[in-house]
Amino acid sequence: MNPLASADLRANVHKALKCWHKANDETSPLEDLYLFRQAAQNQTNTARRMTNELLLKALKALEQDYDYQAALILRLRFIEDAPIYQVAHQLNLADPTIQRKQRQAIEALTDILYDLEQQAIAAASYALEKQLKLPVATKLFGSEARLDQIATSLLYAEPAWLVAIEGIGGIGKTALAAAVVRRLALSRHFYQFAWISAKQHEFWPGMGIQPTGRPVLNQETLVEELTEQLCGEFAIGLSPQQKLMTLTEQLKKQPYLVVIDNLETTVEYETLLPLLRQLANPTKFLLTTRTMQPRDEVARWPLTELSQVDTMALLQHEATLRQMPALAAASATQLERIYKVVGGNPLALKLVVGQLHSLPLQTVLDNLKEAQGKKIEELYTYIYRQAWQSLDEAARHLLLVMPLVQNGTAVQLAAASGLENSKVSDAIEHLIAVSLFDVSGNLDQRRYRIHRLTETFLLNEVVKWQVPP
Repeated sequence: MNPLASADLRANVHKALKCWHKANDETSPLEDLYLFRQAAQNQTNTARRMTNELLLKALKALEQDYDYQAALILRLRFIEDAPIYQVAHQLNLADPTIQRKQRQAIEALTDILYDLEQQAIAAASYALEKQLKLPVATKLFGSEARLDQIATSLLYAEPAWLVAIEGIGGIGKTALAAAVVRRLALSRHFYQFAWISAKQHEFWPGMGIQPTGRPVLNQETLVEELTEQLCGEFAIGLSPQQKLMTLTEQLKKQPYLVVIDNLETTVEYETLLPLLRQLANPTKFLLTTRTMQPRDEVARWPLTELSQVDTMALLQHEATLRQMPALAAASATQLERIYKVVGGNPLALKLVVGQLHSLPLQTVLDNLKEAQGKKIEELYTYIYRQAWQSLDEAARHLLLVMPLVQNGTAVQLAAASGLENSKVSDAIEHLIAVSLFDVSGNLDQRRYRIHRLTETFLLNEVVKWQVPP
């Protein structure tokens, strides 16, 4: 038996065979297979009928390509419902031999079903990647628990219909959203998926900031893109109003999952929110955004920087991926030096790894601390410029004193900044909203901190940006 095909699957295949003549069921021993969920989505047949069709498909493969006698034994025993002694007599074999060959046949049938399952999953995954043009799959570090939590929450057929992954630029929001889609694509909960990107610029560690060429995302362009992805040729020639009506009817009829990636500004968020409310339920929307909007209808999942342990794991993974033996053999002390300067921002860490191909470690870290080099300046611009420009004078001042008051309370921030308590409160809310502050603590006492990369940025590059807001 194929070692990758579990004993549970073998037991379920045996159970499904024994239920061949059972009255129509609402459930199936094979219902956890993607093959079964795929059939259930495209058919109105009963669970028993779909189960038997799967078994027949596997039996034909067993009969034609593997072992005719094994397939015959299973057909006689379960489809024709013949007892052991009768099958033994017909094949001129002893009863124990038939029992042994039946076990072997079920194992072979299980292997075939397992192979068919893997082929179906691979085909579905390829089709999804092609349809949605998902970002390249990357290994997640430090966000596996978030992946499980978000995927589970999206499967609830109840509010919240809008779910947001929030965090600063480069922290891994898009990678996490793509992982959620890949996880849920094999479930039978969502009828179809859509992926809309609002990203107008992106940062490539090897190339710096690059324009995407995408139009600004507003209500009109969102409806246009969604109807193109979900309605296809049916939407050709429709007016904008007709497209909205068609899209609304479709998304209200059955649950879809729509990802809107990279809502970078509060304006984009606020512009789209009324339309998303209209289209949601039972459809769910998964948003990735740099802005944190505390709203009752949005379930928020903030991402913060990687821990030191996860950072070191990412660096080791990148070293293996890029075939960099020197980095792979780096000591814990050397990796810790990277963490102290860069912190746990995956995008910045990948930039550092890329530069270690040609520069010594200390030079790379010094350049990052002193914001030297075009790519490093563009990294800071990509991550921080928009957030910095949105801050008023009090919020900028409070952010600048944060390296002195890491993990401080509001009282400590007020003392360090010299700002009035009311201005400190407003500034804290704004800094959290643009993902520059992380908040922890309890209801009675909140504490605030900034990422290590943000601290490096404040101590160096921000001095060049000190212009009136």
